[in-house]
Amino acid sequence: MRVPAIAFASALLLLGACRPPPAPEQPIKFSHKVHAGENHIGCTACHAYAERGPVAGIPSMARCQGCHKFVKEDKERPAITAEIKALLQKLEEGTAIEWTRVHRVPDHVFFTHERHVLGGVRCQECHGEVQEMEVVRQVSPLTMGWCLGCHRSKQAERPAERAKLTDCWTCHK
Repeated sequence: MRVPAIAFASALLLLGACRPPPAPEQPIKFSHKVHAGENHIGCTACHAYAERGPVAGIPSMARCQGCHKFVKEDKERPAITAEIKALLQKLEEGTAIEWTRVHRVPDHVFFTHERHVLGGVRCQECHGEVQEMEVVRQVSPLTMGWCLGCHRSKQAERPAERAKLTDCWTCHK
């Protein structure tokens, strides 16, 4: 009787360890649902480095200012206007927003957004349907097994061109 109970408890712990973490608290509210969903702003409009570097990058305050010098309120939604005012105050003060990182792969993994974006991987394949999220949260575990599953399926689509996708040195330098 003890062995099945221990196995069950171990399985529950393992499942809990594989579940992505909840969305972290952020210093001000930012709705990807409003920006990417309702307003159809593409990912790389704000995350400008995704197409040409290892990290997508957190948008600079100047990038926020580029739009919000014109968009200062939402007359139909006072709650959004309040959040815009919080952003405008930060912009006026000249202080950067200290965003809490949501996605991270281990340091021993060589990951570059550039290779994935230029390879045709949609942002949603790893980050989920961000355009539907009020608060961005990690939806994929970003584990080696999860990444390898994707690499194998992409490799199967075009085996000759993507032969090295499952080579250890592709991700571990």
